[in-house]
Amino acid sequence: MKRGEYAKTAERRRMIIDTAMQVFAESGFRGASVREIAARVGMTDTGVLHHFGGKVKLLLEVIKAKEAEDGARVADPFGRRLVSRNAERGGTVRLFTTLSAEATDPEHPAHVHFVERYASIRRYEAARFAAMAAAGELPADIDPAMAARLVIAVMDGLQIQWLLDPSMDMNEAYTDFITRYFGPVALEN
Repeated sequence: MKRGEYAKTAERRRMIIDTAMQVFAESGFRGASVREIAARVGMTDTGVLHHFGGKVKLLLEVIKAKEAEDGARVADPFGRRLVSRNAERGGTVRLFTTLSAEATDPEHPAHVHFVERYASIRRYEAARFAAMAAAGELPADIDPAMAARLVIAVMDGLQIQWLLDPSMDMNEAYTDFITRYFGPVALEN
């Protein structure tokens, strides 16, 4: 295969992932079909499956793409950059919300991924909050592990409310929470 063909294949895979993200966001994993994804990208079902090997593998690639996109925003210990970015991408937020809810079913193909993802994020955030507490940057009465759970829960909950009522200012609501919970340090970091 020539370089140009590799580039076309990578471009085609990216197009399929982007389209699958939209279809999964609209219909959920179980409601989405490879046929719909293929039709939207101008391919056959077989062509789409050639690139990913199956609907489950495609779903996992979509999740990885979304998480890679979010990865650059984790430098902010309070998640404000991620909340701000999410306020600009309703389709991606809808996808995450739909898939994470579906994945509560132990039989869902992304169940293990979401269980491990949340555990990993909680550990990471708790460690960051513990380091901030040790440096005297957090109020002494804040439990880092509980703070990690609450930050994730508030973020996810606000996203659901925003999807249901886009007139809500998700950034304002989230900033109000972190400022009240963590105090002025949340605005300084």
